[in-house]
Amino acid sequence: MISTEERVTTTTVVAERPDTRSWLAERISTEAAVLIGATWYVLFLIATGLEPRPTAPAPTWSVALSMVFLATLAITAGGLLARRRWGLLASLGAAGLFTAFSVACPISDHHGLAAWWFGQMACALALVGVSAFALARARA
Repeated sequence: MISTEERVTTTTVVAERPDTRSWLAERISTEAAVLIGATWYVLFLIATGLEPRPTAPAPTWSVALSMVFLATLAITAGGLLARRRWGLLASLGAAGLFTAFSVACPISDHHGLAAWWFGQMACALALVGVSAFALARARA
């Protein structure tokens, strides 16, 4: 059997993406930088205010990771002040570390598990969500 129908060929044009380094160096809006900074300030203040006194000393590994977390917060602040996308990426990393600390706190017996933990987890996860949303919006 011989087919006589003609088939239309389509060519898909894919837009070329900029390399990651130049994409992260692009500027973000002043409003986005201020909102992310204010969100960090308010939610981190609430989350740490909910935390009770420790029931045991902090494990040594958490002290080292706390320094990494503080450095990530400093990088976030620098990126937001410079209004660069890498500040949003640093914000997402810091929020992830903060969430990990919130999970590890009752597991390591540094604090007992109580109602405060749910409030702290809500703040930590809100920081992850806000940072991820801002980074996704910055892609557009």
